[in-house]
Parts: sequence; structure tokens; C-alpha cells
Amino acid sequence: MQINKVVLLVSPMGHDVIRIADIVSRWLCDTGRFTVSIAGIHPKAECSIKEYMTDEKKVAETALFFFLCADDYWDAENEKRLVEAVSGGKGVLFFHGVHPCFRNNPEIEKMIGLLWRETATHGDFNTCPVNMTKEKHPITDGVSDFETWDELFCLLENPWNVPIKVLATAHSDKERESRWGHHGTGLDEPILTIGEYGKGKCVNFLLGHVWTHYTGHGLMENTTISMEPPQFKVLLLRSCEWAAYGEVTIK
Repeated sequence: MQINKVVLLVSPMGHDVIRIADIVSRWLCDTGRFTVSIAGIHPKAECSIKEYMTDEKKVAETALFFFLCADDYWDAENEKRLVEAVSGGKGVLFFHGVHPCFRNNPEIEKMIGLLWRETATHGDFNTCPVNMTKEKHPITDGVSDFETWDELFCLLENPWNVPIKVLATAHSDKERESRWGHHGTGLDEPILTIGEYGKGKCVNFLLGHVWTHYTGHGLMENTTISMEPPQFKVLLLRSCEWAAYGEVTIK
């Protein structure tokens, strides 16, 4: 069986990227389909993001770039190297929390697709129903709808008008009011989209909110409850496999 390399690109961005990286790394390795490296701000990081992206051998060996980082570490040179890699056929996945972050990196934004702009919002971390769309795709094939706890991003935009497919949505309850006085949109908001950038495959994975500390509101957002539904794990691992291999074998 072919085993491809994933690099987790980790840097502080408000969310608990250390815990998320540890969980994702274990999940990926357990599939037998991936080896995992970590670059950035993490106890197990082998080097900085800059050092990783400027190492031609490391980039050449990488099949999937997994974003758990903010734009502080993405200057024009790093972006150029990512563009070359993804347009040449590498995969890229953007995990919950990075989406407002890349205003100075237009090519990275084109890979993301749906982006946080001034009209975007989110309610409290709370329950929301997740539904697979009618879009047929191996990532969602056979995955049942489910309920999760998460911070649901709403009213994201596609300012670069890149072609994307929405594979799953979550409903934003218009009757629910957040602690800031904001109501839900009443819409089915995209939480999993895919696209292409050159020859590369791109995934925008919007679930997975894990906060770094207890907020005092009793909402459990400092736990990993958002990552606990079995469907969440299946969708994330299949998304990684599709982006890295162009196929899905994970059940």
C-alpha cells in the first residue's frame, strides 16, 4: 500500500492548534495511509514553517499540506512555493479557524474558496445538525447526517469566484441567540467544500472548533467535543486521502 506524507503547518491562531494537531496526527497515522510531519509552533515540530517550505526535498516529499496556521508565517516566498506545489498536483486542506487570515495571500485564498469577509459571522459554540448535500462524492459516500457541537461559520463569501463543490452543510438556527445578541442565519451553511488549484486538490474543512481555555460560558468549547462524532473523523480523514491521493479507500 502506498503511504503518502502529510505536513501539519501549525501556528497560534486563537484555537488550540497543539491539541488539534496531536489528534489529527494520530488519526492520520492510524489509517496506514500517511506519515506525518509537523512544522511550525509545536513541541514536536521538526522545523519552522518557513524552513519547511524553503526545503525543496521536504516539499517534494509532501503529498498534503494541512493548514492549522495563520498568515503571520506566509510571506510572498512561502506562498509562491505553495502555489508551485499545489498547482503541480499536491493537496491542501484548510482546517477550521484559518479562514479570515490570508488577505495578503490571494493565491492561498483561491485555494480556500469560501472566505471570512465583513459580512461573515458565527454564533455561540453549540449544537448544530450537519447534513450531506446531494453532491455525489467519495468523501461523503455512505456518511450519515449527524449532530455536533461546533462554532458554525456563517455567510462566508467566494470573492475570487473559484469553482467549488459543497459536500456538507450545517443549519444555522435563526431562533437561537448568542451571548452577543446575534441570531442564526436560518440557512444551511457550507462546512465542507472541495475545489482544484491547477492539478492540485483543495479542501475547506470548516468544523473542528477547539478553544484554548474555558470561556466561562459553560459551552464546552475548550474541549474536543467538536471532533468526537465518528462522522467528523471519517469526513476529515477521507478529505485528506482524497486531496493527497485523488481517491478514497477509508471506511
